[in-house]
Amino acid sequence: MTSACSATIQLESALLCLDLSCNVIFDGSRTRCCPTCGGQDSYPVVVWLNRMEGLSLASRPAVRPAPAAASVRAA
Repeated sequence: MTSACSATIQLESALLCLDLSCNVIFDGSRTRCCPTCGGQDSYPVVVWLNRMEGLSLASRPAVRPAPAAASVRAA
């Protein structure tokens, strides 16, 4: 099965749009503005992915599973 979209983005140029209503990952080598919302605030994806690289296992924060949502029943 082939993908309908043949566009590829190199990880080094991938940017994350920081607009809270957008959060699109786009190719920063083509444009510095988000193609979806036009926002100019972005963050390099490669930096975010490597944020824990320099930390030892002992100094990394513990990852806890999210608590299950409590179900509420109307009386």
